[in-house]
Amino acid sequence: MRDLEVTTRPYFKDRTRQHVDINLTHPLDPSKAVRRRVVAPAGMDAVAAVAWGRAEAHKFLRALCQPVDAREQKRGEARSDAQPIRPPTKTLAEYWSVFEASHVAELKFSTQVHYATAWANIRPILGDLRIDEIDEQALAQLRAHMRQERVLSQGYARQTCEAVRVALRHARSEGTLPKGYEVPQIAWPKQRRPKVDVYSRDDLELLIATARNLEERLLFLLLADAALRIGECAGLMWKDIRLDERTMVIRRCVTRGQLQETAKGEDGEVTLSPRLVEALRGYTPRGDFVFVLDGSFSPHSLVRVQKAHVQEGTLGMRVRKAQERAGLPVHGPHRIRHSVLTLLAHKGVSPYALQALARHAQLSTTMKYYVHLKQGALAAQAVAALIAPDTDGNASAPESEGP
Repeated sequence: MRDLEVTTRPYFKDRTRQHVDINLTHPLDPSKAVRRRVVAPAGMDAVAAVAWGRAEAHKFLRALCQPVDAREQKRGEARSDAQPIRPPTKTLAEYWSVFEASHVAELKFSTQVHYATAWANIRPILGDLRIDEIDEQALAQLRAHMRQERVLSQGYARQTCEAVRVALRHARSEGTLPKGYEVPQIAWPKQRRPKVDVYSRDDLELLIATARNLEERLLFLLLADAALRIGECAGLMWKDIRLDERTMVIRRCVTRGQLQETAKGEDGEVTLSPRLVEALRGYTPRGDFVFVLDGSFSPHSLVRVQKAHVQEGTLGMRVRKAQERAGLPVHGPHRIRHSVLTLLAHKGVSPYALQALARHAQLSTTMKYYVHLKQGALAAQAVAALIAPDTDGNASAPESEGP
């Protein structure tokens, strides 16, 4: 194509993706230059991004070459209530790259990964549909594909369908879909939440006792005493820890090997237990991160990696091996966090205190631990109130102590 230039560079918000710069000459007015800057889909290297950019340039040219009906344009200008001529509605596959660049790219890296994975399931079923054609029946078709053909869980299928609905809401907000467009909904059958086995306090102490060195003990204490996620352990830096104040600030994590400048949940301050303070004081730092990657080579540049953060998968494997050594069911590191929150809920810790420790964005997430576990105790309290005699010898309910 004449007068076309496509260049790429790493996207500043996500260095794993390519920012594509397309420069071309307007086909109807050679004196006018046209420039488009778009983000290539995830997974493309520079070469693939250039090829993708050239294909996008052809789309821009076809749009620029479309003739405009001059008479219709005049009538529209003459009417004060004239509505602009709407371009043809995009298919979901065409719009998804716009959605990724303008919305998904602003989200946390872990959320970006979720949308990329969801799109792999969405595209074969809904990719060729125009976005204004996606209705409840289309979402039901996607649900059936994921549940029956892919045999995926209802929770994951629900998240994937919700990703489509988020894209449609975004299209409506930016004008690609009319304001009156109603985003389709889909009914989901009520599903019984499966019971999750948790480690007891003795199990957690046994796990900590199996630590083969101070580094492992420190890792297990961060999971058991601070309820950190494994990615937050990998992203923990010494500058985030205040031993004199016995606190640490959780403000970054590692997701799929990528360091993120935000926690997996909400950023927040966590109080250190006395034995966690002792372990941190006794551990000799080997770099900026608490857990570092030593003696490794970059597979691309063969440059020695000096004191880089360790991947969360590596720490997770250490935890699984320790669970196996201790003779415990091997559930991975997140089950430790889940067990800690569950044990605290059993002890009657306030849900607000539990939310602060867990750093949940919504109290409703914390209440899944709290209310479910306390139902039996609360029911027993209600029965006791019914049968408790008052001063006249009649059964009466004592005043509530609050939620």
